[in-house]
Amino acid sequence: MKILIVDDEQNHRLMLRLHLEDAGHSTSEAANGLEALNILDSHTFDAVLLDMKMDIMDGITTLGMMRRKGIETPVIIITAFSTVKTAVESMKLGAADYLTKPVDIPALMEALKLCEQGSTCEYAPADGYVFNGVYSETGLGHIISQLKLVAPTDATVLILGESGTGKELVARSVHDNSKRKDKPYLAINCAALSENIIESELFGHVKGAFTTAVRDKTGLFEAADGGTLFLDEIGELSQAVQAKLLRVLQEGTFERVGDTRTLKTDVRIIAATNKNLKKLSETGAFREDLYFRLAVFPVEIPPLRERREELPALVKFFIEKHAKRFGKLVKSADEAYLRALKNYPFPGNIRELENLVERSMILTTSTKLDASTLPPLGSKQTGGLSIRDNERELIVKALQKTGGNKSKAAEILEISRRTLHNKLKEFDIED
Repeated sequence: MKILIVDDEQNHRLMLRLHLEDAGHSTSEAANGLEALNILDSHTFDAVLLDMKMDIMDGITTLGMMRRKGIETPVIIITAFSTVKTAVESMKLGAADYLTKPVDIPALMEALKLCEQGSTCEYAPADGYVFNGVYSETGLGHIISQLKLVAPTDATVLILGESGTGKELVARSVHDNSKRKDKPYLAINCAALSENIIESELFGHVKGAFTTAVRDKTGLFEAADGGTLFLDEIGELSQAVQAKLLRVLQEGTFERVGDTRTLKTDVRIIAATNKNLKKLSETGAFREDLYFRLAVFPVEIPPLRERREELPALVKFFIEKHAKRFGKLVKSADEAYLRALKNYPFPGNIRELENLVERSMILTTSTKLDASTLPPLGSKQTGGLSIRDNERELIVKALQKTGGNKSKAAEILEISRRTLHNKLKEFDIED
């Protein structure tokens, strides 16, 4: 087989290459997602080994770009950061398998054998406009009409709304329906990184710019040239980074941290926040000139509690979305299930609703979801469950459902037995 190894760790690429070539395979290498996409544009492979966490472009983004370009090569995701969520996300995009570091070589060889036989997950292309799926024409018709008009332009879009309302889905759909759809779509959460790190992530740096800068780094503005950059939680940016961002929006130029050379970029900006940027700009907490640059086309997504009439349609949408993936014949939800949801305020909005439906799909043994598959929605504890707590609960439920059979539990959760074993240790779940 011809195999492309995509990983930013040179030693890990070398280890994989030696094992694969010993097994009679031929290999090529790429150090990041952009390099991989360039190689795949002109060369064909039988399989791609794709690291999840890389500089410039992560594995999920690279896989999504491959599929949008029509590159259907089987992909095996490899990562040191194993969670049920990332496994599910990679499978949604059509990954053939999902392995954790350090890679179990026999498991890798078995996964490659399945790729060669064509026994991979079926790839389902993304919906044209996400507004036709998660967002109904009835509830958000005026917003959908506006988004369809702005998507083909290069206008900067500012998406406003609470956490979990689907702001990133809107951003992605705007990109996918734009003239830039075949170019990179990169995203960054501005609230997740410190000022120094986010400046380096956005603009890059040169070797020696600071103590830990041991090599040059390409920033997102450089990597996304010609495409779209989504800046989530933009209200968290420091004043210094805001000033640099304003310059990029005005002039299309920037410098890497520690460098004097000016670089040019052509990037469309889509930003999102759950804060009131207008008020923050009036108090000086956010640059007013940057706010006006960002708010060329503001879009506000209302919370789910203000759109309760859409719950039945949303539940149906998520059932259809996940039924085949979970191997279930579920077609609908009963009245008691929908009634329980309608009485719940959904602090996590659509994201929380989808998580609840996925949980129910895993636990149900019927063709219709019923209220017994829901957690006690009236309890404060359930409303505040973290992703980690929810993950632990799902694993325990799956083990209870299978009478402690780890192989069957792993199948229900759609993870490998090895990943389940690691999770049992991580969550200190006793046999």
